[in-house]
Amino acid sequence: MKVVEGVSQFKENVYPHMEGEFQALAGGQAPETLFITCSDSRIDPALITQSNPGEIFVIRNAGNLVPKPGTGELAVEATIQYAVQVLQVKHVVVCGHSHCGAVKGLLDLESLNTLPAVKDWVSKSKSILEGGTPSVDEAIQKNVMLQLDNLMEYPYVAEAVQSNSLQLHGWVYVFESGKVEFLTDSANKETT
Repeated sequence: MKVVEGVSQFKENVYPHMEGEFQALAGGQAPETLFITCSDSRIDPALITQSNPGEIFVIRNAGNLVPKPGTGELAVEATIQYAVQVLQVKHVVVCGHSHCGAVKGLLDLESLNTLPAVKDWVSKSKSILEGGTPSVDEAIQKNVMLQLDNLMEYPYVAEAVQSNSLQLHGWVYVFESGKVEFLTDSANKETT
């Protein structure tokens, strides 16, 4: 199994060169950024941000969703709360990506009838469909912006943003080109 081989290679070839960093991390973590992205195997948050262990706190789920507070999605809510209130991250990035299967499923919910858990999960973003069906690329951007709006419904997130101790960022990673679109609002974007 490739992942077991990878563990062996890590222990033999990588860990010895980073042992000091890992020993320092044993004392605690202080990441600057909470990075919320999709579970898609083509997305590697540490790789695209060139972050080392301990530098980003990560939530991954299908479609990079941030459910509204109080909806019972405790894994996501607890991680956001811990990042903001305990780790006191300075930034939260919601990062969507090109060719997102969760967003494609949202655009064709009937295609998910045999996957009821997936259908229920992606339906949390169905408000992006109001006013017509967007293209996949537009829907991916709208989905990111919706998750930023949902983040602001968490009182401790809104308070941290209002006190300027936290900034929210919306990104779309286009993995086939290596580019990241930095969404500044629903109508204006920058690309790198």
